[in-house]
Amino acid sequence: MESYVTHLQPELEVSYCHLVAISVDGEEATRDYRASIGATFPFLVDADRKLIHALEIDDNTDPAHSPVPIPYTFVLDSDRLIYKIYNGWWFVGRPTVEELRQDLRALLSRRDDYEYDRAWDAEAEA
Repeated sequence: MESYVTHLQPELEVSYCHLVAISVDGEEATRDYRASIGATFPFLVDADRKLIHALEIDDNTDPAHSPVPIPYTFVLDSDRLIYKIYNGWWFVGRPTVEELRQDLRALLSRRDDYEYDRAWDAEAEA
């Protein structure tokens, strides 16, 4: 989450995009964590886990520790339709900042007023 705050949060603020986090921790723990990483985007609290149950993104395979919330990332388009889903179980499915940048470019390219000029791309010059 810290890498999103450091690298992606400033870009989202100028790109017609928003980031929202949903936490299963209580309000105080969520507020403290949000402040500790310097996030300016909203954190919603789902301490009673109604949302994760409704979305069926909890793991019930271990009876001693069930249910365990599974970290997911949903990328939504401007109509709030799902563009991409990342299943973050075991960390390997969690999107990197660069993967989210690519999703952002793909979604922004759908806009009539978006023009991506490769001449301004630092990687294209290298």
